[in-house]
Amino acid sequence: MNLTMVATTLSDKIRTKGINLGDRTSHLPLSFRLGENQWIVVFRFGVVVTVGLNEKEIQDIFSELQPFMDNPHSVQKSEDIAIEIGAKSDSIESGSVSLVELTREHVLIMSDILAKSVMLERYESLMLEIFTETEPFAEYLIKGKGGKVRPNELKRTIGATLMTQQIMVGRVEVNDKPEVLWEHPELEKFYSRLENEYEIRERNDALEKKLRLINTTAETQLGLLHNAHSLRVEWYIVILIVFEICLTLYEMFLKH
Repeated sequence: MNLTMVATTLSDKIRTKGINLGDRTSHLPLSFRLGENQWIVVFRFGVVVTVGLNEKEIQDIFSELQPFMDNPHSVQKSEDIAIEIGAKSDSIESGSVSLVELTREHVLIMSDILAKSVMLERYESLMLEIFTETEPFAEYLIKGKGGKVRPNELKRTIGATLMTQQIMVGRVEVNDKPEVLWEHPELEKFYSRLENEYEIRERNDALEKKLRLINTTAETQLGLLHNAHSLRVEWYIVILIVFEICLTLYEMFLKH
């Protein structure tokens, strides 16, 4: 039997309290079994993973989850993996997984990896856009120019990088293993192979480096703008002092 697991980013956050989609099989993440080889896994960081559902069934699930979403995404990103059930042994190849049997534990482990992968893809794209916007800052610095950059734009850039770091570390917890491995340590190798297949740690490290670079570039440019502003204020003060001295000299020597 061949199935497809699909992970989709729906919103910034999904409030899992009150969601009831079927036979609940776990609380963190929230997962339900709808039927034979049909599963739904809901992650609080806004990703929903489905197994064995067709497109209409998936859209129906998304509609049911709509009231629980915070800041739904206008553009959704998705990633899928093919699952073959009934194989002689468990194995992982590029874009597909072969299993002897699809268990709750397999679903939770694969959902964890696929949800992290699609979140990394979302923020990799976002950081690429911001990285492109901040690239001219470095060019201005090389040329010894401040560049026509507004402080509010730099603040938004810094805020976006900090928010991304907070989400990836605090909500997604990319480097943390799923709780199901504590109960089933025999699946540790399966999880590690899947994690390596999707290069989760490597992609997360690369994303963190980009975040640090973007943040440093924006903070440097913002500091230069503040220094330039302070310098202008100092010149204004000097001009006022000189004007006051000239006025005093005029009153002392010329007026009398």
